[in-house]
Amino acid sequence: MTHSCPPELKRLYRQGRVLPFIGAGVSMSVEWPGPGGEIIRGPSWGQMVNEAAKLLGYDDPELLRMRGTDLQILEYFRIKKKNFAPLTNWMVRNINAPESALQSSILHKNIAGLNECDIFYTTNYDDFLEVSFKAFGRNHVQVVATEEDMGFRQASTQIVKFHGDFNNPDEMVMSEGHYYRRMRLDGPMDLKLRSDLFGRAVVFIGYSFRDINIAYLFQTVNDMFRGLPNSFSGRRAYIVVQNPSDFENRLFHERNIEVIPAYGSDRTQAAAKILADMAS
Repeated sequence: MTHSCPPELKRLYRQGRVLPFIGAGVSMSVEWPGPGGEIIRGPSWGQMVNEAAKLLGYDDPELLRMRGTDLQILEYFRIKKKNFAPLTNWMVRNINAPESALQSSILHKNIAGLNECDIFYTTNYDDFLEVSFKAFGRNHVQVVATEEDMGFRQASTQIVKFHGDFNNPDEMVMSEGHYYRRMRLDGPMDLKLRSDLFGRAVVFIGYSFRDINIAYLFQTVNDMFRGLPNSFSGRRAYIVVQNPSDFENRLFHERNIEVIPAYGSDRTQAAAKILADMAS
């Protein structure tokens, strides 16, 4: 099966005008052996919410999901526990992939190989991108997670932690209240995104239509722009989708998002090949 990047996106990439946005699916593609020989993968959003429910004393997280959304469960967690420390501590312990696992990740290798991209955004809290960039020889990387980080001299490559990271737990966007505040689009990270989007196209990698971040991010992109400068199609954003149906194609098209199909059962390999084609 052919995995190809749209010609216009390739053209924009060669001009240095592509802004990759990295989602949970990229981290979930990483695998490494656990202490008992079991295979560990980067946890999903659903796993994080499940753990939050268990820390609240619910053995069956679905009992809470019958009463509210995942974001509301996390808001309830914040109210009950006063902060997210117990949950972030669990994530730090469980999102601890060795460098060798990231070196084995074809998806991280191809993301690091996007040499014409100098700014990468992610909603992931982990450090997989930073570690993999270094592992694949891409040095001089600056991590931006707070307003203070924006004041330092810029490196040749930026990794922008749009929803915070473990080094800045107070900046992590996790609960319903966090998302409502971010929807105002007036915080430091939102203003930076506005600036970085000028003249660029966004390509979303590792997101699904059900992803908790996707509606917010797409609204952000569409609210900020009415058209992509010098674009033949007028597309402002692209998304890599595994085996898309008419459902995804129509709904994304309505939002002026072009779907890049990744066919086959191996989502990681398919997405990696699309990135390789974009960079070729």
